[in-house]
Amino acid sequence: MHKNTRLLPYMRKAAYEEWKNGKSVSFLAREYKVTRKIVYRVLERARMGEFENRKSVNARFRTIEYGLRRLSATERKLEKKIARQWIRRYEKERPGEMVHFDTKRLPLIYGEGIRDKREHLHVAIDDYSRYLVADIFPDKSQYSGAMHLEEVIETAPFAIEDAYSDNGSTYKGRRDHAFIEKCAENHISKHFTKTRHPQTNGKAERVIQTLMREWCRPRRFSNHEERRQSLQEYVRFYNFERKHSGIGNKTPIQRITDHIAGSVYNA
Repeated sequence: MHKNTRLLPYMRKAAYEEWKNGKSVSFLAREYKVTRKIVYRVLERARMGEFENRKSVNARFRTIEYGLRRLSATERKLEKKIARQWIRRYEKERPGEMVHFDTKRLPLIYGEGIRDKREHLHVAIDDYSRYLVADIFPDKSQYSGAMHLEEVIETAPFAIEDAYSDNGSTYKGRRDHAFIEKCAENHISKHFTKTRHPQTNGKAERVIQTLMREWCRPRRFSNHEERRQSLQEYVRFYNFERKHSGIGNKTPIQRITDHIAGSVYNA
């Protein structure tokens, strides 16, 4: 056990279950006598099923997404040596240049009552490739937003340069705001939609409409875990199989790999 460990594995599991059942980060910090930042990090790991001390071997280094991210980093270095003669103004020029974030309150699970707490869908979609990272959280607090951002950083096959969102409390706040702090830690710039004009975050709003139409409404889920697993299956289909007319009838992964291949060839 690491000498600085503040919460034992069984305590982390208990805290995660309490959070899923509606307890706030502040409540858990008081209950376990730790800071909110520690609770937030515990929940962040728990979302990935990690309750024990971290090991030196990280499975993400064996994934396709990680390999693409390394290629994307190489591509950005090569870009600096290439004098580009064209600029496409209507969309970003490379994966990760801008990622759109948004949330959506989900309907109740079949059999739940009107007083039951409703979960929230969190989405992040890349402006250039339409690569999607989506997950379900108990709320749309700054901590849930920051945990979702961490998932995007860990799983997206590119580095995020800029996060774009509405002006809601999930994404906007002071310097110690969890989402803002997570952006700063990872050198991600932050921009917001024009006040009272959420439609300027159109890509995020459109993908939420697509998710509700193609994934959520056609299905009847028996519990929350089934709904979350179903979402992850759909997201993989969206990124690897579903063709998008806005990017030349390619999948998001094809769009990313074609961009990297083209940059390497031009170099």
